[in-house]
Amino acid sequence: MDTLQAIFNNREIAVGFWVMVSGIALLFVKSARKPLKKIIILLLSKKFIAFYLVFAGFLFLVLAFLKWIGFWNINLLKDTVFWVLLVEFPIFVKTIEKAKDNRFFGNLIKENIALSVIIEFFVGFWTFSLWVEIILIPITVFFSLVYALSEREKKHHPVKKFFDRLTVLWGLIILITAIQRFAQAPEGFINIETLKSFLLPIVLLFLNLPVVYGLALYNTYEQIFIRLKGRNSEKAKMKLQVLCFSGINLAKASALRNSIPVTILHSLTAKDLKNNLNNLTQQLSLQIGDNYMKRSRYYISACIIGLLASLLGLILANSDVSFKDLVSFNFTFDIQRIKEIATYIFSTMLVFSASLLVFSIGFRKKQLEDISQIKKYALYELLSSVKRQESQLIEYPPIEDPSILYVSYVLNAFEVKKSCNKVLAAYSNLLTTQERDAVKQLQLYANSFFSDLGIHADDIKQYNVVSFSEFYNEKVRTAPQNEKINNFTYTVQRDLNKYSEQIKLFCNEFKQCY
Repeated sequence: MDTLQAIFNNREIAVGFWVMVSGIALLFVKSARKPLKKIIILLLSKKFIAFYLVFAGFLFLVLAFLKWIGFWNINLLKDTVFWVLLVEFPIFVKTIEKAKDNRFFGNLIKENIALSVIIEFFVGFWTFSLWVEIILIPITVFFSLVYALSEREKKHHPVKKFFDRLTVLWGLIILITAIQRFAQAPEGFINIETLKSFLLPIVLLFLNLPVVYGLALYNTYEQIFIRLKGRNSEKAKMKLQVLCFSGINLAKASALRNSIPVTILHSLTAKDLKNNLNNLTQQLSLQIGDNYMKRSRYYISACIIGLLASLLGLILANSDVSFKDLVSFNFTFDIQRIKEIATYIFSTMLVFSASLLVFSIGFRKKQLEDISQIKKYALYELLSSVKRQESQLIEYPPIEDPSILYVSYVLNAFEVKKSCNKVLAAYSNLLTTQERDAVKQLQLYANSFFSDLGIHADDIKQYNVVSFSEFYNEKVRTAPQNEKINNFTYTVQRDLNKYSEQIKLFCNEFKQCY
């Protein structure tokens, strides 16, 4: 046990213990063994093994580089393994599901350098005794499950409020305990090894972004290639055309994937595909929402690169240390006369880059304001209807009260759906890819809501509160149900939850326009 505690902290040992117990228990559950076997077979397929080898090879090169510069050592092996299992693999899954352009990677970086990450690292640096941790883990899991269940139904709202308060109280206890232990022995936290342990996940994320990007690109190309039609000789030419069209540009590859019905499926020969790709290129050039901000983003990126290069040049020009010593925090400054010229050059670059960065940020802000004003005017009806719907959202959809449901959701959803149709028909090119997807998803969920409700959206004006209540109650009465669940109300509640969530996502996506 002393050996384990020398390598892992008490919380890690407790989590490992319960993972082992859960895994052994699952092996004795017959209904769980079959799905588990299928998952293992899938994860050991040739395609996944090939990816594992690529990732392992790239990770080995990254760790070798970090070790060469003195940043990584064997003491960080545990943190590296945990990062791969708990961070990198989930990122791979998210990449396959959501990665469409560079914005995904920007959000990924923001999530991993947020203030909450720093607080989480600080709080998690200290742990309780082993037995306390072993007891707390299942209790925490149980409370999390109960809390998740309490969010689903209105009758469990008091339970949810209780757990909200309990979570805040427990968070304060852990934070106060961490601050107290830090005050007692700050040297245990403030040292180079702790700094390296904190920076390791961020450094590994940045250095492994090429693998993540490559996975997103490969997944997108695979979805395109499997839809190609025609003879094998033509397919080979068409694949080459697709590669030449998109290259390593994930955004263009995603645009091609989204246009499969009008490009790939209509192409039986390489000549057909070439014409369709030319048409798609013209369409992409007309996408104002995607193209308008490109210049400002390019300016900002160039300025940031210039700033970093200037700072690095200044440090190198004014020190006797090697790059290896520099990045491993093992350096001292020693200004030399012979390097004055380099200092002048990099100083000029630094001032120029900083000035241009300020200009670029202002230019980007001005462009964003301009395009937002245009969108406010063009999308006024949609923005207004969504905002009105957001103000009337209810934490628990009123599926038991059709009159409130009609006033708060049905009428608003009709206006939202109608506005979505107009925007997609007339102003689609004004939207960015993410904004267009947000509108399409909102349209989809509104359509699903009316479809499962059993009312054609165009007929909604024929109803009033009384007639809708009668219609709704009749649907509830005649719907199949068991002792606890009515199929109709369950479906409506599910649709409303998706619709409400999409309303919130839409408002967040278009926050510049409000």
